[in-house]
Amino acid sequence: VAPIKADAAQWQGLKAWIGTQKDWTITLDDGNFLQAVVTTPTVKFRDDVQLLFVADAGLIQAYSSSRLGISDLGTNARRVAMLRDQVARTK
Repeated sequence: VAPIKADAAQWQGLKAWIGTQKDWTITLDDGNFLQAVVTTPTVKFRDDVQLLFVADAGLIQAYSSSRLGISDLGTNARRVAMLRDQVARTK
C-alpha cells in the first residue's frame, strides 16, 4: 500500500479521529507509531492496524491485516483508503 501523505497536524488529527471510533481500540500510541485493533461490526472479527508517521518524509506508513480467514473481501484495503480519506479531510 502506498504511504499516506501527511504533516504533523494531520497525523495528530488522524490519531484523535481513531480514538473516537467505537469499533477501534488503540493498544499502543508511541508518538509516531500507533497500533489498534478493529472489531468488524457484523462478524466481530478482530483486525490489526499499524500506522507509522515518518515526520521527515511527511508520510504515514499504514498496515491493516485480518487475524483470521483466507480472504478479507477487501476490508483491509478499504480501511486504509478510509484512513487516507480521513487524513485528506484534515488539511
